[in-house]
Amino acid sequence: MSKVTIELSDWMKNAGIAGFVNIIKHDMSKDNQIKTNGNYIEFDTEILVGFEELYFEYFISRYKPFISIEKIVSKEDNINLLLAKEVSLQELKYLNDDIKYIKERLKSASYKSAYEIIDDKNYSLLDKGSQLKEIKLKKDQSILDVSTDIKQQCKIVKEVIDYLNKPNVRKVIAAKNVIYDVIQGFWSDVSFLNKNNSKNNMYSSYISDFIKPVQGYDESNLDKAKYSCFTCDNKILKLSKPFAYDITWITKVGVDGSRKSSHYWNFQSDSNICPICNLIYSCIPAGFSVLNGRGLFVNNNRSVKRLISSNNLVLTRGKKFEPLEQESYFNIIDSMDNKNASEFKSEIENIQVVKFDNSNKGRPYTFNVLSKGRLEKINKNKNQLSEIIGKSVKLAKDYYLNLYSEVISRIYNEENLFDLIAILTKLKISEEYKNSKIIYILISLNNNLMEVKNKVWHKDVDKFRDYGIKLRQIYGKNDENKIPGISYRLQNALKVKNEAKFLDTLLNAYTSRKQPIPVDFIEALKDINKFQTIGYAFLIGLQGGIENKDKEVMEVSNNGK
Repeated sequence: MSKVTIELSDWMKNAGIAGFVNIIKHDMSKDNQIKTNGNYIEFDTEILVGFEELYFEYFISRYKPFISIEKIVSKEDNINLLLAKEVSLQELKYLNDDIKYIKERLKSASYKSAYEIIDDKNYSLLDKGSQLKEIKLKKDQSILDVSTDIKQQCKIVKEVIDYLNKPNVRKVIAAKNVIYDVIQGFWSDVSFLNKNNSKNNMYSSYISDFIKPVQGYDESNLDKAKYSCFTCDNKILKLSKPFAYDITWITKVGVDGSRKSSHYWNFQSDSNICPICNLIYSCIPAGFSVLNGRGLFVNNNRSVKRLISSNNLVLTRGKKFEPLEQESYFNIIDSMDNKNASEFKSEIENIQVVKFDNSNKGRPYTFNVLSKGRLEKINKNKNQLSEIIGKSVKLAKDYYLNLYSEVISRIYNEENLFDLIAILTKLKISEEYKNSKIIYILISLNNNLMEVKNKVWHKDVDKFRDYGIKLRQIYGKNDENKIPGISYRLQNALKVKNEAKFLDTLLNAYTSRKQPIPVDFIEALKDINKFQTIGYAFLIGLQGGIENKDKEVMEVSNNGK
C-alpha cells in the first residue's frame, strides 16, 4: 500500500475528486483517513478496501427519496393501515395508483436484470407482480363488495415489500436504481454499464474495473515507464488496460483514440489516463447534485474544502432544480464566512458552475461563471435572505411562489423586488397572506440592493412604517373597515409609481381624521426613486405592522443603508 496525492485540475477532474471525498466520508470511520488540505487530497490505497460497497451506499443514501425501491417500501405503513380497517373510495384510488406503479417497476428491464443477479430460485418478484391487479368498481358495486379483493391485493403488496426489504435484495435493486437514475447519465459502456455486464454483480464489476487496476498499479515497477497520464502526469507502463485507459466512457467528453486517431498529433493518442484517475473519474456522478435528470456542480477550486462545501446541497423529494442552483450561491458565501473584504473579493473571482442535462444528448453540459457582483450582494444580505429560505406564498390552486427563488432570480437578473412586494402587499390587504414580517424583510432587502443614490436610510424605513401603524391606531376598531379601501388605493398608486395619487389618498386619510400629515412625507415623496420604498413601508405599517418580537428580528437583520 502507498500514499496517493491527487491535485485539483479542470472541472471534470474536480467533480471526480469531490465525488470521491463524498463517498469516503460517507463512512465516518474513514473520515480521518483522507486529507483534504489545500488544493489536493491525500490517502493511502488501503482506503480502497470495500470502496465498492461505499460507492453504491453513498448514491443509495443520497438519492433515497427518489429511487423506486424506496418509494415502494415506504408504502408499508399505509398498507398495514389498510389491512386493519375498512377502505374508503379515496384510499382505494391511492391503492390502485400504488399497485400500478409497483407492477410497472417489478417488470421493468432494470429490475429483471437485478433478479438475474439475486438469482433466487425460491421466489419470483415477476410472478408476484403479475398477481397485482387494480380493483375497479362496477356500476352496481360498493366499496364493501370488493373489500376481500382489496385485502388480498394489500397482502400481495405487503409480501413484495417484505421481500424487497431483505438486505441482499435491497442492496442489488437499490444499486440498479441509482445506476440508471444517476450514474448512467455521466458515463456508460464500461464496467456494470457495459451491456454485456448487465447480468453481472455490479459490486464485483466495479472492483474489477476500477479498484483492482489501482491496486495493481500501486504494486507495479514504473522505473522504465515512458508514458504519462495526461491529467496527473503519473507514469504509465503500457498504453493498454489495466495500465492505461481512455476517457471515451465519460458522456460526451472523451474521444476514442483507437477509432478517431486523426484527432491527435501524428495519429497517436495522448489522452490516456492512469488507473488512479480512472477511479476518480468514476466518481464524477457523486460530485454532482442531481434532480430529475439535471445535475449541478460548482467548480469552486480555491481549495478542496471550498469545493466540497460549495456542493453540499440538500436533496429532498419535491425539490426543484432552480432552487437547488440558487442555494449553491449560499454555500459559496458560507464557505468564506471568516474572510475579510479583500480576501472575499479575491476568492469569488471566476467560480464556474457546470450544469448537466441528461435529456440533452448532444450537449449535456453547459457552463457559466458566477457573477462576482451578485455574490457580493448575496453575501452582504445573507442574514435577510436566510429569513426567506423555505418561504412560499399561494397564488392559485396548487401553485405556490417560492420567495427565496424569486428573490435570488431577481438579484441574478439585477432587477428590483417591487413587483414581488406588490404581489404580497395586495394579498396581505385581502388577508390571503398574513406574514407581515416577510414583506417587511423584502422591503428592507430591496432597499439594500438599490444604488446608493436611491436608498432610504434604514431608520427612515422603520419611521414610515411606524407612521402607518399610528394612522391605523387613529382610525381605531370602529373605523377599521375603512383601512382596506385606503390600502388598495395606496397600493395601486405605488404599483404604477403615481406619487400624486398616493399623496392625494394619504391627505384624505389624514384629514378625514382631522390629523396633519407628517411633514417628512411631503419631503420624501419628492424623490421618485425612494417613493416606493417609503410607500410600501408605510403600507405594511397600515396593515398593523409586525409583532414586537418580529420587530426585534427586523432591526437585527436590517444591516445598513
